[in-house]
Amino acid sequence: MLGCENEEYPEEVIPYKYSFPHEYIPGTQDKTNRFINYEISAIIDPRNNVFKDLTIYFFVVCHEDITQYKEKGRTYLWYDKAVCELDNIFCEKNILGIGKTMLASNIPYSPQMKFKGRVLKFVVKDFNNGLKYGK
Repeated sequence: MLGCENEEYPEEVIPYKYSFPHEYIPGTQDKTNRFINYEISAIIDPRNNVFKDLTIYFFVVCHEDITQYKEKGRTYLWYDKAVCELDNIFCEKNILGIGKTMLASNIPYSPQMKFKGRVLKFVVKDFNNGLKYGK
């Protein structure tokens, strides 16, 4: 979805080209690109310090000139399709933390006039100290 389908090793191309920790997003963009940025925060569960609450944010944005995404003869908004894929990865496969990852919010996001997208917020519990508690 980020235009790397013809790359032999897309996992080596995507980081810091199309996906950034959110505080490191490039300031000036002169191309019509698509980005998926992320941020992770963790706090101790105040009711039980064995666990921590993880919050994962995804900032899914693209230039307004390339919001359309075509797949199998259908046209989507690219950022809506990316949101659905992230939801499938994190909520259906439970790849992060313990228990079920939940989509807490999905809101419109426009960091500047020419970029449109969505901000996703996922929440999940995890062990505070994986070595101590067996993870």
